[in-house]
Amino acid sequence: MTENLRIIHKKLGYLARMQADLQHSTGKMASPLRKIQLGDIAGMTPDERETVSAFTTRFAAYQEQIGKTMRSIAIEEESATTPFGAILALMEKLGILDSGEKWKELRELRNLVSHEYEDDPDELFQALNKLVENAPYLTAIHERIQDFVTQAYPAAS
Repeated sequence: MTENLRIIHKKLGYLARMQADLQHSTGKMASPLRKIQLGDIAGMTPDERETVSAFTTRFAAYQEQIGKTMRSIAIEEESATTPFGAILALMEKLGILDSGEKWKELRELRNLVSHEYEDDPDELFQALNKLVENAPYLTAIHERIQDFVTQAYPAAS
């Protein structure tokens, strides 16, 4: 097994743990989302604020780790790794991503949420709600990566 394949397998282990953590946080988002939707950000409890913080952090970290894993696959496939759009194009070609544009949209959304937390409750609700709705999409990408690695590199699995 090459060093890069060892790295890919290590990253897949991280992704499994991160996915479970994100799923846990996603399951706790209903109450904070309801308050944000009603414009009652100030009425959120410390636990609800912590839930939102954990969710956004976990979503961002999970997406970031998936991106790093995709980069490692591109290296293993001897494909371009810069700009990141080249990796996204390869992932589409390999069937791991449905759309590189959707990946970019989610990245922009998560950045918006982390930088403009309380400026506009409606915008915050829309962004957080979209991230919650798309957490399963990240899991699907993770699963496709796992399937690809198992099929493409059977001797290393």
